[in-house]
Amino acid sequence: MIGKALIYIAFAASIISMVGFFLAHTGKENYLKVGRIFFHVTTIGIITASLYLLYIILSHQFQFAYVWEESSTDLQLPLLMSTFYAGQEGSFMLWAFLTAVIGIFLLNFVSKGDRLEPQAMLIYTLVLSFLTLIIILKSPFNYIWEAFPKEVEYGFTPPEGRGLNPLLQNFWMSIHPPTLFLGFSSLTVPFAFAIGSLLKNEYQKWVTFSVPWILFSGGILGLGIMMGGYWAYGVLGWGGYWAWDPVENSSLIPWIINVASLHTIISQKKTGGYKKTNLILSILAFLLVLYSTFLTRSGILGESSVHSFVDPGALVYLVLVIFISSFTLISIIAIAFRFKSLKDLRSESAHFLTKESFLFIGALLLCASGLVVFVGTSLPIFSSAKVEAAFYNKMNIPVAIFLMITMGISLYIEWKQTDAKKFLNNLILPLSLALITTIVLVIVGLTDILYIVFAFVSLIAFFVNARLAVRIIRNGKLNFGGMFAHIGIALFFLGVIGSGRYSEETNLSLEQDVPKEAFGYKFTYVGATPFMDPNNKRDTMYAFNVKVEQDNKEVTLRPIMFMSSFSNGVMKNPDIANFTVKDLYISPMSLEEPDQFPKENVYELKRGEKTKINELEVEFIDYDFGTMQKGGKEMASGNYTLGAIIKVNDGKNTETLNIKTQFVNGAPMPVPAVMQSNSKYNFYFLNMTVMGEEKGGSVAKIAVMDPMKNNTKAAGETLVVSASIKPFISVLWTGVLMLFAGFILSIFRRRKEISMKYPDRIEEKKEAPKAQTNTPAKKKK
Repeated sequence: MIGKALIYIAFAASIISMVGFFLAHTGKENYLKVGRIFFHVTTIGIITASLYLLYIILSHQFQFAYVWEESSTDLQLPLLMSTFYAGQEGSFMLWAFLTAVIGIFLLNFVSKGDRLEPQAMLIYTLVLSFLTLIIILKSPFNYIWEAFPKEVEYGFTPPEGRGLNPLLQNFWMSIHPPTLFLGFSSLTVPFAFAIGSLLKNEYQKWVTFSVPWILFSGGILGLGIMMGGYWAYGVLGWGGYWAWDPVENSSLIPWIINVASLHTIISQKKTGGYKKTNLILSILAFLLVLYSTFLTRSGILGESSVHSFVDPGALVYLVLVIFISSFTLISIIAIAFRFKSLKDLRSESAHFLTKESFLFIGALLLCASGLVVFVGTSLPIFSSAKVEAAFYNKMNIPVAIFLMITMGISLYIEWKQTDAKKFLNNLILPLSLALITTIVLVIVGLTDILYIVFAFVSLIAFFVNARLAVRIIRNGKLNFGGMFAHIGIALFFLGVIGSGRYSEETNLSLEQDVPKEAFGYKFTYVGATPFMDPNNKRDTMYAFNVKVEQDNKEVTLRPIMFMSSFSNGVMKNPDIANFTVKDLYISPMSLEEPDQFPKENVYELKRGEKTKINELEVEFIDYDFGTMQKGGKEMASGNYTLGAIIKVNDGKNTETLNIKTQFVNGAPMPVPAVMQSNSKYNFYFLNMTVMGEEKGGSVAKIAVMDPMKNNTKAAGETLVVSASIKPFISVLWTGVLMLFAGFILSIFRRRKEISMKYPDRIEEKKEAPKAQTNTPAKKKK
């Protein structure tokens, strides 16, 4: 009851807080304090409820249905804590928790001076109230007898939980979802400022206030998305990092729109243009977060995405629809009501060859990419057709090429008027370096014309931004965050070209201790090593040791397979060798046990028909059910005997043999039989197929072996793997890190701008007395 009570208190407090902020917005400033107090009550309620959920998870209180469904006592602390958000209820709780924490920082910021406090906090608190309502309806604090009333008696506490899905038992589970949700939650701030500015009819301040949050969202959400990509690459075993899965896409689209808004907002700060564009993009980024939530948690993509949650129930489904619809309607009404007020401050329209125009073109290209992904992602809602990855690649590559061109040349373009000669001179060095590098890439194997162009323009963007970043650093300035981010994008695209378009893959059947060559490496499977994972004490796992050799150097890769008691299926994890310019990736596919009898010595005999085997003539007479004739108890125990009666003619003698297989604890053990007159061959009964004549008749499978020619000793087991080379994938991950670093560096710069342009109210009060004392002193002088 504690958790539920805290959420109810938070919900009620959020309603009162909204009323207080709304009345303050209408001019009754005394109510601003009410809004602040009850907003703090809301956040305290949500944060305390979150801590309580974490407590009941860590203390293994399995009487709570959510704790029982997602956790178990054998999980180590990091993964046990991650079960907080492993299920649908917990993920809503995490979203509300992070939104509440960000709200504390937001309230602290907007309360210092004229910073759209009532308007922005009104909208922000409305978001929190919706989140708490969803948690009330989809609560992680239900007891197990409430969740399963027909199956569990009141007061029942299971001794153990179901445990965490083995696919989620990974280091990245501890940081990827919180990072992603932190990005989602932070997009609420620009949205609140955008709607708040429409409420107040003030369109310049919100831009300055929003930029650090837009940068924060871009950096954190982008990092979270690529954490998911790295997780998929290192764990799932299909060899890629992005599958264009609808749920993956639904988190990418808000990021794209958010980055687009960043570029047009920079333009508005400088020229006063694109007011409508910036409001729409900032609002749209948040609405797409809600749309992403709907796709992921409504169960609507259950058959289209491996990431989708199950159906949350009709009531929660309805609330999600109302959540999206309400904020969409609020946004449309607010923009429509203020549309005539949204006039640009520019005295004249921008020329084409200006930085403002190129920033808009870049934003337009990003929006085009977002639209492509949105259409492909939404199609499964309306159709059973599945959009293939080729669609996204085909549509986005041309967009990316033009985006790289824009990113490369726009930095040498001025805000008002650009000198054409100076512009072309600045491009000579980056173009030359890009051309030389592209020629080198063509020599080493880049052949596709489209990808050659893509690589060339990405290199232009890289060298232009790198050159300017070096120049800024030498001058002792810190405004190179944007260049770092652009360098990161260029490196990312170059990594995509190398690892995506030019990766090589082959399947290898590695018989134990028998080397095989591929990609210039020698692969040798040397056996499996059983082990127990500290987080999964229920299943024995097997690391399959594959020795990889080249140029007198060797490394042992250990892909993993095991039978999961959680899913009743085989779980597979790849292993990766990271080299300077490529990754060697091995994903296990299957383990083939050795065949005791070669295929060429195995025969299927139809009852009543004679079959020629070497110089022998063999006829299958009938089955011998042995001990099975006494009843079915023997088969149930796993210890029984089956056989076949065959007649064998070697050209001189004819004998009838009863060949049998004994089953011990369910394991077959064929027993050899020989002719008395001719001991050259051993006969084995393997299995049988009993069918009526209308279906082809009964068939016995036997093996006929010549001990002098055939070696019946089992060959080593065979490990089947998918081996692949991923060229330049390290360039891709380096690009991701540089992109994130660029966002973070830019945040510090923009925060400094705000503190200089809009000083805290407290600082203003401190400075006032100094001004009064200085004035008489000057007069006295």
